[in-house]
Amino acid sequence: MNDGKIIIDKIISDARKVADVTLSQAQKEADAILKAAKDKALRQLDQMDREANSEAERVKSKEISTADMQARKAILATKQEILAEVIAEAEARLIGLEDSEYKRVIGGMLERLDASLGKEIIVSAKDRERLAETIQEKGFVLSAHTADINGGFIVKNGDIEYNYSFASILAVEKEAIRKAAAEILF
Repeated sequence: MNDGKIIIDKIISDARKVADVTLSQAQKEADAILKAAKDKALRQLDQMDREANSEAERVKSKEISTADMQARKAILATKQEILAEVIAEAEARLIGLEDSEYKRVIGGMLERLDASLGKEIIVSAKDRERLAETIQEKGFVLSAHTADINGGFIVKNGDIEYNYSFASILAVEKEAIRKAAAEILF
């Protein structure tokens, strides 16, 4: 799975540039929200009597606090969007690999596969032809059945199936990928 990690690292690197621009825009929006809230609070303060001075301070603090929370939510939502896009892009790039590179990635996955899991490999209908030789070379048997997956494979051992589709692998590793991507991007 090192090949997949290399691709994911490349995607994360590419996404860093997009993330920087998006975060910059989100920060500008956050600053505008904070400025608007501060301006609103100051206008309210000017309209109040001296007797309502303590009330004005409370309102000002509440507005700024609310705006600050909205700004943080906006930035967090943007970061989560970027991370989701990185994971989706990783899967898309894995699926879209050139045939030779795709065979190499799948071959590497098969080499590291615990043979006790089974020998029957199920792939998608579109991968049947292009992976048949690779599967046989690695000592496995191509199943007569196909799976509704976009990339990767499923190992079948009797009634038990082990899902090594790209979507499944990314789903299992999603939190680790998000953490690594967040450390790099943010």
